[in-house]
Amino acid sequence: MKRIACNYFSIKHIALVTALFFSISAPLQAGVAAADTATPTSAPTSAPTSTPTVKATTSPTVKATPKPTATKKVPKKSTKKKVRVTPSPKPVWPPKGFIVNGEVYAKVPTSKELIGIISAQRALSTQIKNCTDFICGAIQVASATGCTWWEANSDVFNGAGLKLGTLTTSHALTLPKEIKTIISISPESAAAGGRAKFTSVICHREKRDTSVPIVRYQKIETSVSP
Repeated sequence: MKRIACNYFSIKHIALVTALFFSISAPLQAGVAAADTATPTSAPTSAPTSTPTVKATTSPTVKATPKPTATKKVPKKSTKKKVRVTPSPKPVWPPKGFIVNGEVYAKVPTSKELIGIISAQRALSTQIKNCTDFICGAIQVASATGCTWWEANSDVFNGAGLKLGTLTTSHALTLPKEIKTIISISPESAAAGGRAKFTSVICHREKRDTSVPIVRYQKIETSVSP
């Protein structure tokens, strides 16, 4: 009897275990089936992700230093110094420092003034060269209305102041208010010095008699002092 009871207990125990096994496996299989038949969806992950913060960092800017450009050396042109010739100032009318007689003006220039006149009027330089050998005189003349030709009269003296003779020279025309420098050249030698002292200048408006010499000189036999 005891054996039967034991067998009964064993059978009952096996049946209980089997029932428990099926009771546990049935829901598990159902759970697996449900999982297999479910439509897969990509659900967003709710796990918090740490978003990296992007910080703007100021990186040092590298400035490109301009390379020195090789400049071609331009050869310097040899510039010659230009000599500026100062033009003679326009004559002021009536001329200053002149002796006036009616509309005729005359003036004996100083040595300094004569140098300036010659530098401005190159045509006079040739005449002045003759004055190294012969006794000369210079005078400036002008007329308000102009002259057809000029007549200049002078006395010639030697270096000692003795009068050697009288000199009359004829000169070209002048325009109205034109200042002309007259150079009278005598035939007397300037080796011992001397000068020509003007006594008068005449403005002619008639035509000159071409038969009369341009230079007329009357020598004094016995020299007299002025």
